[in-house]
Amino acid sequence: MAARAAGHHVVIATGAGLTTGLGLETWPIGAANAPFSRGGTAAERAAFFASSAARRTEDLLPRAEAWRPDLIVSDTAEVAGAVAAAATGARHVVHGLGIMPPMVLWNAYALHLDGLLARWGLLSTSVDAARDVTYLDVCPPTLRRQGERIWTNTLDLRPTTVSRGTAPPMRALPHRNTVLARPQSPADAAAILSALRNQPINLLLEADPSSFGPQPANVLIATNFPDAEVLPHCAALISSGGPGVLLPALGHGLPQLILSTEPTAPPEGEITHAGAALTAATPVPAAAEQAVRTHLPRLVEDPDFASAAAWIQVEIAAMSSPEAIVRALTTEGVPALR
Repeated sequence: MAARAAGHHVVIATGAGLTTGLGLETWPIGAANAPFSRGGTAAERAAFFASSAARRTEDLLPRAEAWRPDLIVSDTAEVAGAVAAAATGARHVVHGLGIMPPMVLWNAYALHLDGLLARWGLLSTSVDAARDVTYLDVCPPTLRRQGERIWTNTLDLRPTTVSRGTAPPMRALPHRNTVLARPQSPADAAAILSALRNQPINLLLEADPSSFGPQPANVLIATNFPDAEVLPHCAALISSGGPGVLLPALGHGLPQLILSTEPTAPPEGEITHAGAALTAATPVPAAAEQAVRTHLPRLVEDPDFASAAAWIQVEIAAMSSPEAIVRALTTEGVPALR
């Protein structure tokens, strides 16, 4: 959106059947996205995304070669972007999605990328060259992984979201603290509601309102609560911990309760994310309900969590805005976007 506002021609290439909802030109590439499980080894995760990259590359390359973009931005899980950049000579930029993946994951991706480059006759492009590109790092410094980094040529990009729609009427809520819940599934939504609807806390629950009956005055249910309208009024966030949800909330200084289905998630509430979150393993909805009942009061009442989140908020505020990044990529030695 920042690039379009600056007068550049922007195209989004995404899975067949998907749209951005932002009014941008969209190219459908590859098959419709298949469900993804967060579990498995690094190699298995890499294989999940890379297995469909060949089909996406087949759709993307003819369009990209005809359009001749000056800059291609792809995320850390998308090897088709690197192939398209090599084929067209476009400058390639990798957009981070959260914490930069570990080297073990890059090694798995590199095998698939090398195969695709060979398949398309791009033998003059080495896999190592894909590590020399600019990386837009949306992860605040405190949360970054230690050890060798895949990409060392980085620009810090403030994590933001684009608000869609409008919030439902925010009637006067009866309690001092308000919590926003973004559950991973309808079952988790029901579990969170059961845990909090009769507690002295206001709950903003993102779910299908038609799935639930009348609620007490402290509960609002809507399919979407735009960040800009609700996060400044919240004391905490409940979610599954995905970076697209977690980082914008930390940008507002919100401590978080993460209900994780990861195989390696802690069995009990564990302080994570530099002290700004509590994480609990919730393989079933009953575990999610118990985790909310047990850990949310501590998260809201202990000021140490808010202090840790506030420190990360300061770090995020110091990161470059999307507008500044667009200027850097288009005026400081990088070819302009179309």
